[in-house]
Amino acid sequence: MKLSSLDISLLIGYAAICIGIGFWSSRGHKDEDYLIAGRKMTLFGFVSSVVASYVGGAAIVAYSAYVYQFGISAIAVFAGTAIGFLVFIPYALKLRKISGEKEFLTLSDWFYYKFDNKTGIVSAFILFVVYFGMLLNQFIAGSSILAHISGLSYEMALLISSAIISLYLVVGGFKSVVKTDIFQYIVLFVLFVLLGYVLVADDEFFTIELVDVSRMDPLMTIVFIAFGILIIFQSAEYWQRVYAAKNNAVVKKGLIGSAIFVVITGFAITIVGLSAHLHVPGIEARNAFAEGLTFLIPAKYIGAGLILLFAAIMSSADTIIFVLASSLSKDYIAQFSKKEVNQHNLKKQTQVFIILFSILGFFFAYFFRDLVAVIIFITGIGFTLIPAAIASFHFKIDKRAALASFIGGIVYILILFITNNLIPELSIASILVAAVILILFQVFKRKSSNEN
Repeated sequence: MKLSSLDISLLIGYAAICIGIGFWSSRGHKDEDYLIAGRKMTLFGFVSSVVASYVGGAAIVAYSAYVYQFGISAIAVFAGTAIGFLVFIPYALKLRKISGEKEFLTLSDWFYYKFDNKTGIVSAFILFVVYFGMLLNQFIAGSSILAHISGLSYEMALLISSAIISLYLVVGGFKSVVKTDIFQYIVLFVLFVLLGYVLVADDEFFTIELVDVSRMDPLMTIVFIAFGILIIFQSAEYWQRVYAAKNNAVVKKGLIGSAIFVVITGFAITIVGLSAHLHVPGIEARNAFAEGLTFLIPAKYIGAGLILLFAAIMSSADTIIFVLASSLSKDYIAQFSKKEVNQHNLKKQTQVFIILFSILGFFFAYFFRDLVAVIIFITGIGFTLIPAAIASFHFKIDKRAALASFIGGIVYILILFITNNLIPELSIASILVAAVILILFQVFKRKSSNEN
């Protein structure tokens, strides 16, 4: 499909607004504003930023594929995430209190605080692998869809999105992440709702498809819900937003609001996936969103569709790049530095790493395009954090038990990879491996203490 002058103008205007927001965010801000939005995030910013970071290019591709295969029941992914946000509220309130006192910036700061440097470093390594993989997912999935719909080359779509993100991030930091997320989510929400309304209102057969549960797989539905709940506890971006919240009310109401809007947005994406199933049968499931959107949007409105995709890609990719950059600055450089590292130094280091990860993300996404393999690998690695993360809020966990659970989970995933058995069902079992190792080490430690 060839882009018209209007389409190109809309894309340029959208990019200019995002970059302008980045520069606006940098006006008169302090170092803490750059690193964690001054810990003054409002309710509207909290909800917009959480949901926008969740609905990225990779999430859209993966979820639309699930809808294409399993129908309306796949909305359980979003329902699970919504439940996860609600379950996370008491943990988040405790986190916010401690993070303010200890000036937390990253998820691994919690592990440094609860355990020791070794455990914190290993958790930071796990999160680095997970989030770099997520960055590749965003760039690969988003650029593939953009290329499919717009007629741009994959390489050009990749270059445009990575260049825009790095520019406004370097200038505005976490504050610009939040402000651009607000803008991007408004764009996403409006366009998705309009698409859904147009399709449901004009297609009687499609309305029937919305209530058809004949393709529902009960086991996969349970898996989807469990995945949505558990993923919150290893998602550094949500922890960062809790740290950045203005007060407890923002955290509590923000997570409730995020739960509601995740389901609404998920329903809108479901409509696109169902459209592909109904009107473009026989395609590969991973192409469901691109094909469904192409069918839904007339050629004259393709510019609006591309803006929707840019918003999805950028709202998640900017969050991931900032998580990676701030983690490298805080969890590695600051931890190993012999000198005291102040917030100004952290800001400068984070800016350098933002540029570095934007370049690395572009480079790896240019040469490696196997989205499915990356998703399976990083999901398994990331799930090794969850047992120790949850347990650390309820029990006094021995630092060696937490460290052993992390290492055991990593070794398990590497064994699957080496033996060519890295499939989704076995990959997510890393959470069980990590949990068993955590319990065994904890019991052994308790027995040893009693004997002594």
